[in-house]
Amino acid sequence: MFNLAVRGHDLSGITRPESLAQAVASKDVRNVQFALSASFPEWSAADKINPGMGTFFKQTFAASHVQIALLSCYSNLIHPDAAVREEILSKFEQYLFHARYFGAAMVASETGSVIPALGYSEENFTDAVFDDLVEVISRLVSVGEQHQTMVGIEAGLNHPLYSNHRIAELIKRVPSPYLGIIYDPTNLITAETAADQVSIVKEAFEMFGDQIVCLHLKDYQIDGNRIVPVPLGEGQIAYKEILNILQEKKPMCYVVLEETKDTGIERAVTLLKNL
Repeated sequence: MFNLAVRGHDLSGITRPESLAQAVASKDVRNVQFALSASFPEWSAADKINPGMGTFFKQTFAASHVQIALLSCYSNLIHPDAAVREEILSKFEQYLFHARYFGAAMVASETGSVIPALGYSEENFTDAVFDDLVEVISRLVSVGEQHQTMVGIEAGLNHPLYSNHRIAELIKRVPSPYLGIIYDPTNLITAETAADQVSIVKEAFEMFGDQIVCLHLKDYQIDGNRIVPVPLGEGQIAYKEILNILQEKKPMCYVVLEETKDTGIERAVTLLKNL
């Protein structure tokens, strides 16, 4: 068993918090990964977030029996411009402080890129950039420890955190229970390695399973040499095998549907209920 969640911004055409909470509940889902910047960008600035806002959203979702499982603050944490980076990290720290009022256990982000627009660069794979990332994550985790909020970090092939081994190295260098890994198996495969996806997931749970706090479930198809995300059930992800591993290693863990939207959520929920 697991705690299924959806991303709030995967529900279209919603302009009011109450409507979003009701829409999530209507899909028979009881958890949400909530990104203020995507769902209600006018409220997402660091200087606007406050305890009252967090309490409002917590109560609004709770009225529909939905919990904010993760508070999203996806940003380029290693932005090359020092001033821009400081603004990004300060905002993340504000989210860490206020997460308790939203009822969220963690604040989530990917690591980012040395390219400001999050583009591809082989420089991301260097030890120097990884050392920089370690310093950034150490800072955020230290703040998370102060406020008893986890920092949820997601890896990706084009980022400094691009493999199971790099994730394990980050955990070794930032040894804190407040560093949680949001594991997206599809983020870490290529067209060439897709056939080994289940083995890669098994390896991840063997290497650092104790710090996996959420699984992103993103289906995909292979188009030439590209991994193309599709709604769950329309692609090649071995979701049954992956969820079996999760059930064995991390029962009741959060599982967030990604790139599955609107009516696709209903189909995905039916698929997962029939496992």
